[in-house]
Amino acid sequence: RLPPPPRPPPRAGPPPASPKLTRSARARAAATRVPATAREKEEHFAPFKAQPMPIFSPAAAEPPLVRSATKPAPFSLESEARSARVAEERELELLRRAEEERAAREFKARKMPVGDGWAPQPSQAVTTPRPFQLGSVERAAVHTAALSEEYARREEEERRARDFRARPRPKSLGAPSFTVSKSTKPLTEIQPFGCRSDSRASERKAWETEATKRALADSAARARAQHEQQEQAAAEAAEARAKTSFKARPASVLRAKPFQVQRASHEPTKPVSPAFASKRRFGKSLGSAPERCRGGVTQKPQ
Repeated sequence: RLPPPPRPPPRAGPPPASPKLTRSARARAAATRVPATAREKEEHFAPFKAQPMPIFSPAAAEPPLVRSATKPAPFSLESEARSARVAEERELELLRRAEEERAAREFKARKMPVGDGWAPQPSQAVTTPRPFQLGSVERAAVHTAALSEEYARREEEERRARDFRARPRPKSLGAPSFTVSKSTKPLTEIQPFGCRSDSRASERKAWETEATKRALADSAARARAQHEQQEQAAAEAAEARAKTSFKARPASVLRAKPFQVQRASHEPTKPVSPAFASKRRFGKSLGSAPERCRGGVTQKPQ
């Protein structure tokens, strides 16, 4: 096993310093030098001069000054004059616009112009329109007439076709060959018929009956197996309780065969190291030691 690496030396801490537990006022007072001698005291302190005693006599007091109230003088601003002038101009502009609107709403008819161009003309006769001679009109009339004739011809043919006229029997056929007689064929007999759905229904019913019987038999077998299993479990539990229950031996047996302590035939258990080791140590131990570790117990190779 390799020795651990040396630890680095500890780092040096900061040098100690005073906490300076003093207030700023105390520090300034301590810094001021106090004079020691009388001369220094006189030089240090300024001489004291008392002020004269005030006179409180009402006769000696000066009379109070009487002042008149301030009277404000009227003044005029240029902005007020400009505002009045602008307001007057606005009023005049509004009146002018109202007058123009009122004059525009009034109707004034224009005079009748007089001249040769406006002289009345004599009345003329009403124009009578003449019909147009178009080729399409003539062709349409011819086509309409031909179509009317075609419709009339078709109606006549249909009326003639509807009239029935029996034709005489030709003489070349001779006597009539068809003679009415009774039929010789047997009468139609109705035979019973069966539907496939009826046969399928009967088969389905038989299958359902068999399936019901099988289901009942299976359920009964399962119930019997479950009952037998419960009985077997109860018997095993009773047998286990009988085996585990304590039964004291009678005193007669103890007197006949007293209990004697005997030495054990097997050797005592030897403790073995659990070999708690990491994977790295475990690999090294496998490579160097002749023993192997399985399940936390060191064993020798066979």
